[in-house]
Amino acid sequence: MPAASFKELMGQLKEDTKVEVAAPDKKKLADHYNFTEGWYDALLNSDKAIRTNTQGPQIHFDPAEKRQIVEIGVYEGASSCFWSDFYLDHEESSLISIDPFTGSEEHLKNPENYAGLSRLERTARENIAKSKNCGKVEVIKGLSQHVFADLDARFGREPWIDVLYIDGAHDSVSVARDVVLYVPMVKPGGVVFFDDYGHPDVKRAVDMGLNAFASFEFAMFTGWQLVGKVAEVASTHGDPA
Repeated sequence: MPAASFKELMGQLKEDTKVEVAAPDKKKLADHYNFTEGWYDALLNSDKAIRTNTQGPQIHFDPAEKRQIVEIGVYEGASSCFWSDFYLDHEESSLISIDPFTGSEEHLKNPENYAGLSRLERTARENIAKSKNCGKVEVIKGLSQHVFADLDARFGREPWIDVLYIDGAHDSVSVARDVVLYVPMVKPGGVVFFDDYGHPDVKRAVDMGLNAFASFEFAMFTGWQLVGKVAEVASTHGDPA
């Protein structure tokens, strides 16, 4: 299938792929981890939706494959634990989890609704420590745009990310910045997850940004995340000064 721009993929998204996690499995999660939100469940839903998709092209996630995963936005560590539990089995696989642990705009506006905000980093690290491959998870405290400079120095300017999971701040400027910085670092054939794609600011930034910075083999909407398989990315970061 020829590569398509993101704009051309808009009409191809699947909207009926949400799969509910069985109650016994949810109880096991509740007993094992300390999550106040259902984001681990949402990733289980997306994972099953991707694996059971039989319409058109597919994304194949082999737990045994070597992969470098980067996630922006950790909160209580739910997504970090998901990746650690299911997709870091290869001895050289690793996950970089980035978060300033201050909460996002919606949390800061109504802190009384988020009792665990003050101990967010501690909760996240405790949860991640309980995950299957916790030793392969590197938690970096900081804003994604600041952390990028360090990662750029470590990994270079050629694409090096196999899976990129963007779930940081939800305002358009922050999402667009993550797209500009991190999407060009995804390898051809790699996968990008955009959490909360239904949020209007997230959707606006993703729709505008991806069309400029990457082409995709295909994309699907899992009911919560937009997931796209990268065909090629634009070189946007120039040569080192």
